Amino acid sequence: MKALIVASSREELKPFKDQRCIKVASGVGLVLAAVETMRAIVEYCPDIVISVGSAGAMNPSYNIGDVLSFSSVSNADQNLSSFHLPRFSTLKKDGSTLGSISLSSVGGALLSSSTFASRRVDGYDASDMEGYAVALAASSFNIRAAAFKLITDIVGEKPYIADYRRILREGRMKLESEVMSYIDSL
Repeated sequence: MKALIVASSREELKPFKDQRCIKVASGVGLVLAAVETMRAIVEYCPDIVISVGSAGAMNPSYNIGDVLSFSSVSNADQNLSSFHLPRFSTLKKDGSTLGSISLSSVGGALLSSSTFASRRVDGYDASDMEGYAVALAASSFNIRAAAFKLITDIVGEKPYIADYRRILREGRMKLESEVMSYIDSL
């Protein structure tokens, strides 16, 4: 099993030392994550692509330090509802609708955006800035995708950068443990 692990920063990838893991730091945001994930898929031909990193909790039942896995991811930047399309969906070149992407991991709903989430969205558990792009790249190659995120902030509350770095440092081993348990189960 060869797993491509994609995160926005090298810091988020530090704990992943297993030989089955190919680590790619994409940079922050949907565009960089899509480009770097596609490049890595072509180069390494992984069996699974896993988006890891930090996220903001949208569901009030989650706390800073929790690690969540997700069964679907949507793109908050795509909103053509004024054209009578479902929320967070867009049109593909063949005219079909592209909306949420199903993931092979089990859990909640992740909402990705190119900007930092400032408000909660009903029906979503967390928000990040790369998960959708990573999943879209994997699905375009018919490779299964998964997403695991460490909750580093609560959407709607002011984030503190010093706290973010501390939370990430303290939680990244827990994130790695969850991801490796998932890989071992495949």
